[in-house]
Amino acid sequence: MKYARQCSVSGAGMNKGYVICDGEAYVSEAVGIDYWLKEHTTYESAEEAYEDEYYYYTEWEDEDDYQYESQTQTHQQ
Repeated sequence: MKYARQCSVSGAGMNKGYVICDGEAYVSEAVGIDYWLKEHTTYESAEEAYEDEYYYYTEWEDEDDYQYESQTQTHQQ
């Protein structure tokens, strides 16, 4: 099965989740944005990071975006 992106934390394929800094990293819903923010930033809350446009949430629905073939179990489809 192909996926749109690969989670930068777990390596699992994902078709929805968080986009960090316009694509520098991707975080699945299962890992969660709070984990990423705690480990990689000084933001005090997800709301603060979102308002600062550090990340956004998306779902890739266009199968033309599905380029990554996961060798690990996915968090979501």
